[in-house]
Amino acid sequence: MGSINPITDRTDFYLFGYPISHSASPALHNTIFQTQGLAHHYSLHDTKSIDDPDSRIREIVRSPTFGGAAITMPVKVGVIQLLDRLSDAVKEIGSVNTIVVKTKPEDGSAELVGENFDWMGISECVRNVLGEERMGLEKPFGEGRSGFIIGGGGTCRAAVYALTQFGLSPIYIVNRDPEETAVILKQFPKERGYDLRPLTSVGEWGEQEATTCAMGIGAIPCASPETEGEKMVYAVAERIFMMRKEESPYLEMCYKPKRTLLFEMAEKAGWTVIPGIESMIQQALSQQQAWLFDSAASPYTAEQKKEGLKPEAISKAAELARAMGDKK
Repeated sequence: MGSINPITDRTDFYLFGYPISHSASPALHNTIFQTQGLAHHYSLHDTKSIDDPDSRIREIVRSPTFGGAAITMPVKVGVIQLLDRLSDAVKEIGSVNTIVVKTKPEDGSAELVGENFDWMGISECVRNVLGEERMGLEKPFGEGRSGFIIGGGGTCRAAVYALTQFGLSPIYIVNRDPEETAVILKQFPKERGYDLRPLTSVGEWGEQEATTCAMGIGAIPCASPETEGEKMVYAVAERIFMMRKEESPYLEMCYKPKRTLLFEMAEKAGWTVIPGIESMIQQALSQQQAWLFDSAASPYTAEQKKEGLKPEAISKAAELARAMGDKK
């Protein structure tokens, strides 16, 4: 990329959330910064709430050296009140996983923008297994196709948005908690173009549903089913997997352990299983793209920005993340 023009003092990046001591993201992001030859640094910053006096998050995000941040639980929603503007994805998903510092064109002052790249991580890792002919299409699965999501937490919301961007509809929700599912359906109503349909029994998945299904996403922790609701989820998932009509991708978001119960169930039934660590890698690359090439923290000239991340930085970070994901 040639010599770097040091045009920014915004070199401090963080992960805000709690608990985060186990996170692999500092190693991944700092590998990219170092390989790019930058002085930027990414560190963990325990934050139990945006009002946590020990965190000083309010002070940090307004510091002149603040370059950006990744956001995780439990502050993905609370952090919104600290920001100046939200992306369309955040408005739909309802939570932030990235802060990007922009420069206001009218006066050059800093503007904190909330982004959610969770859905981008999902989207990009799925596209990567579809082959060159389909991966660049707006609707890579074509028209009249559907998808399913197992789970009902925060990841489910990003998954709904990602599948909708693929043009998949309806989206079937397999979840143990009816009340939790009802909240998701309310957040993504038909009036805004969503068609979410809960599955609560094996008999609700038949030939028609199996024929139109293009892909699925698993978004629950790996644990043996104990309650009736959990047993229902695994029974419905098994039926979906076993009624596969074509080679289809299934993204298993849980990556600790790598081979979850759902991972092995889908693999045995012939699905193309994508490990969750791949979504994390793609999410991190989206964050880096925003921070280094489209923010006030960019150290590059307009000409240098055209080169993007070094292939070496991408491959090193991905290899590191996969190796860490494989550890028990």
